[in-house]
Order: sequence, then structure tokens, then C-alpha cells
Amino acid sequence: MSVALITGGATGIGRGFANMLADQGYDLIITSRNLDNLAKAQKEIQDKYKRKVNIFIADITDEEAREKLYDYALNYDVSVVVNNAGIGLSKDFLDASLEEEMAIIDLNIIAFQAIFKHFYRKFRENASGRIINISSVAGFLPGPHASTYYASKAYATSITRAVAYESRNIKDLRIQCVCPGATRSNFFKHAGTKEKAYRYDPDKLALGALKSKRVVYSPGFKAKMTHVIGKLFPTKLVMFFASRRLKRIRDK
Repeated sequence: MSVALITGGATGIGRGFANMLADQGYDLIITSRNLDNLAKAQKEIQDKYKRKVNIFIADITDEEAREKLYDYALNYDVSVVVNNAGIGLSKDFLDASLEEEMAIIDLNIIAFQAIFKHFYRKFRENASGRIINISSVAGFLPGPHASTYYASKAYATSITRAVAYESRNIKDLRIQCVCPGATRSNFFKHAGTKEKAYRYDPDKLALGALKSKRVVYSPGFKAKMTHVIGKLFPTKLVMFFASRRLKRIRDK
């Protein structure tokens, strides 16, 4: 039985992908730093979808923990990887501490890159597999008042597009980038933004992405419009409206 590995798979967008992949018949490996969240997700998914859910507790910003995850995954026929784990931060560049910014870079870029490269190499050798990198509409434009987070997602989107192009002639290897807008999750807890701003359904997001053949998939009208606006309008104007929105959703 094919297995899907999902980082940050216990809650939010990762949980949406866990649900929908289980519904499609995949067994799962879900990772998180939080055992309680993992155990809850494991029980709920197994009860509802009748698929095997394996949990792996790890802080994937730690290189040793990533190596243990790779070794663990060797025990299974992993054919889908959802590279989802990430955090945000809504602060002006000067107000954010370097420690806060490095936490974003460590998870959203370094750990993201390591996991992407590891499984891409394996899938490339097998000439099959699917990697879904979770980015954000934030990756389409600069983000005043959340500059490091937006930059990290620009990195994720850009590298996914490039690698997808490199592998375009391998029929059974798919590389995809999902760029959602504000989706229901625990993202707000670390990002410093208001919970009510996050409304899009993670199951709906995941199902749409899994069905889509696009390299870059943006679910929902608002996310699609953000993508279009970022292409059509001057960057300075786009940043003006992005700045106003970020100020509105800050949790103060």
C-alpha cells in the first residue's frame, strides 16, 4: 500500500491533506513536535477513514531528527510527500528579533529544502512520486510588516517552480506548489494575527490541490485574485494594500 508522508500533518493544512489522502486510500506518516496533536489526529483519521496512520514526533529543524525521519520512512512505500510544516510572524522587520526570524528561516527554508531535496532525489531515482510543497499567496509579493515570512514563501514557490521544470519530462514524477490564502489552522498562534482571519477549509484546499494538475495551485477566489493582482499591478501598489491588510489582521 502506498504511503503519504505529511510534515505538520496533525493540524491545519497538513491535517486537511492527511484527511483527503486517507480518503483516497493512502496509509499515512504524519509528523509534528506535539504528541497530543499527533495522537488525536491518528485516532480520528483511523476511525473515520480506516487507514493506517503512523506518527513520528520530530522537530524537523533539527538535522538529526530529519535523518531519523528519513530512516523511518525507509520502512514504507512512500510515494507522496506533503512538505507542509511552517510558521509565520507578523511584525515589522525592526521589531522582530533575529531569533524569531531565524526560527522562520530554519523551518520554512532550511528544513523545507532538506526534506524537498531528500525525497526528490529518491523519487527522481524511481522516476515516480509526488511532492506537494505548501507555500502561500504570500510568496507572490513582498510583505511589509511580515517581511521574513513572505520572503520565505517566495523562496518555496520559486524553487518548486524551478524543480518542476527540471523534472517536466518524467511522466510519473509530479512536483507541485500549493499557495493558499488564510486557511483555518493554528498558524495564527505563532504568527501574531487574529484567528478569525483564517476561514478557508483545509480539507477543501487539500482536495482541490490533489485533483489539480497545475504546478502552482491557489485555492479560492481571494488567493487567485492575489496571484493575478501581483502580476498585473505595480509592486509598490500591491505592497500598499498588503500592508493595510496585515495591519488589520494583527492580534492586538
